[in-house]
Amino acid sequence: QSLTTEFGDGRLRLEQSESLVADDVFRLESQLVNDSPKAVVLNCVALLELVPRAEARLGHDPSTVRIFEQSNYQTRMRRLEELVAEPKASGEDPTQKAGSASNLVWVSYDPTVPCTLLVGFETSERWLGKISTSTTPEGDLVGWSVGFDGGDLLVESGEHLQLEDVLLLAGPDPWELLEKYADLVASRHGVEVLPQSPVSWCSWYPYRLAVTAERVLANAEIAAARLKPLGLSIIEVDLGWGRDYLPSSFEENDQFPGGLAGLNEEISALGLKLGAWSAPFSISEYDPMVGEHPEWLLGTKEQQPYPPWSKWYWPPHGEVYALDLTHPEAQQWLRGNMRSLAERGVHYFKADFTGITQGKALRVRHNPHIVAGGGTEATRTGFSIFHEELRAVDPEAVVLNCGGPELPGKGASALLYTCGDTDNTGMLSWAHMRNNYGLNVAGHLFKHKRWGIIQPSCLCTGLPGTLEEARARATATFMSGGQVDISDDLTMLPEDRWPVLLATLPPLGDAARPVDLFDPIAVTMVPYRAWFGEEAEHLEAPGPEVSRVWHLPVATDWDEWDLVALFNYDAPPPTDAGEFITRFELPLERVGLNPEDVYWAYEFWAGHFLGEVPAVWENPTGYQHPGNAKTLIATRQPGILDVAFFGPGVKLLAFRKKRPHPWPVGTSFHQSGGAELSEVAWDDTGVLRGVLNRPRDQHGVIVIAGSPHRPHSASVGGQPAAARAGACGSLILPIATSDDTTQWEVSWR
Repeated sequence: QSLTTEFGDGRLRLEQSESLVADDVFRLESQLVNDSPKAVVLNCVALLELVPRAEARLGHDPSTVRIFEQSNYQTRMRRLEELVAEPKASGEDPTQKAGSASNLVWVSYDPTVPCTLLVGFETSERWLGKISTSTTPEGDLVGWSVGFDGGDLLVESGEHLQLEDVLLLAGPDPWELLEKYADLVASRHGVEVLPQSPVSWCSWYPYRLAVTAERVLANAEIAAARLKPLGLSIIEVDLGWGRDYLPSSFEENDQFPGGLAGLNEEISALGLKLGAWSAPFSISEYDPMVGEHPEWLLGTKEQQPYPPWSKWYWPPHGEVYALDLTHPEAQQWLRGNMRSLAERGVHYFKADFTGITQGKALRVRHNPHIVAGGGTEATRTGFSIFHEELRAVDPEAVVLNCGGPELPGKGASALLYTCGDTDNTGMLSWAHMRNNYGLNVAGHLFKHKRWGIIQPSCLCTGLPGTLEEARARATATFMSGGQVDISDDLTMLPEDRWPVLLATLPPLGDAARPVDLFDPIAVTMVPYRAWFGEEAEHLEAPGPEVSRVWHLPVATDWDEWDLVALFNYDAPPPTDAGEFITRFELPLERVGLNPEDVYWAYEFWAGHFLGEVPAVWENPTGYQHPGNAKTLIATRQPGILDVAFFGPGVKLLAFRKKRPHPWPVGTSFHQSGGAELSEVAWDDTGVLRGVLNRPRDQHGVIVIAGSPHRPHSASVGGQPAAARAGACGSLILPIATSDDTTQWEVSWR
């Protein structure tokens, strides 16, 4: 089908065609034709829009409809009735201002049907697509549009301007539609994903502007010894290495007397690669460029250049301008500096604050035929320059995209930053972590290995935060499957944090699914008296709707199992009658488990074999008391996994089908629950054996379930070992590695 909309005298036309590209997937293609004798300026484009006063609804009952919205670092899950339009002024049409907007992709989901509508941009080559929604306070739809800021692009007479393509998908499962949408986009752009998620070390959180070459090298030496065998390959110097700490300085300061080239020589000798931070599109008012080449900077009609940021966050502060990437000389400046970084040995480039060039106010640029402020085209040009200059020296160089266009296309990056900054442990609240991991990262998981490798900001596990916080951060990072960017001072990391860090490496590579992002499960806070069976008021978990349950199937050549992470971000208020404990009521089918089967359960962080699931614990005469919570999990209702523990904290559970003979249910070495094991086998003579694949000098255990009695013998690395009894009838086999592979064996008579 096709539609033509005429403007003015009919010489300016929007021509649109709709086609079915797959089951329940439509593509909307659009072009703007300017047959008028004059050039026109493209200011704002609506490809689809709800006609004012039209009757439209999303779902049967607006109060049940959930809306998924997103931007580079942010995800929002809100009820339709919360997207209330804000009138401009008395008497004006309230639909002229959207209640909320989403970049690139938008989802409407009614769980009562269930029914999902997904609208997503298939391309974002020149403009950043936006889907806007506004409602009445009752949830009635009064405004909805799909379009973008035209960026004041100059459209010449006779020009046929191709606009961005849009996909519309429908189906029952919103997460499956997000994954399908991401696959369609990846196919359209021919995305090639890195073969594995990289592991890096970042100087920012341990040192910030106090970073020095000496400190970086000290961390690199420890990383080479303890982390390189588990996949770490990059040492990245963040903000602090450049002259005067300017965001776009490419000249080293006195804290790096040998420069990046000298540091690279020492890091390369350790078998590692150098990374460097820069915000090359952010030009400080103290940068000589502002005085010498103001024409290289973006501006407005009223002011040239114009600073979209009134103050840089760190010394020397000051105003910040945006580089005009439509200017050939500005492009050459960027090329020269990027080539210089590559020649100094930079393999990994962290490109930060790159979204500054897309600021809506920055409409005035050198070339009006290229979209800058309000669009993505100029930013993509900058990313193309990154890749071309770095790879001219190092063909395997990679770029971390912080703030630039997420959608693949021209200048797309292999690594995608996907959330707000994590910051040092203990310094920001658990509510911040709830929003950052439970919403921002959770909402980006569908992009992993489709649009690139995601990076859930830095992983900090050290002080001053608690050990439980470190575990929660590490679990979210591991379950994301993405880049692990370690940002601890390794020279001062407490020994109780090293197991947390080591257990996160190497990345498993696959992303979990946020089970409850669209369909929340019951998470309540149970008071002390309720554990005696008394009537007592339960509290709902506080905060916005977030994902607290992530599910990740794991498959190896010797077994398959399901990983389930339960994040408890909330500390319940104490009362005189006792504490509240947080209780998760999780339907087994929501995490891939068949209620008719029997599973063995293992909690990783405590190294705790939990016995069988379903698990029914009964006391004499049906007596109930708080000590029942010691089991961590129970099955009080058929098909419902009941998990209760105090927060804030995290539990990482591995579920395997029960076997008629002894079998590993987990280890202390890796969060995967056993992906580091291979060649695991049981034979009829009563012998269980396998291989542990971990570097030398690692200490931990393998936990075995199903032991009929005390084993006759055990060996590790060909030497006798002493297995001991563990919780719920499990067997604990201690292992100390002396090589990269360790044979182990347990024998029963």
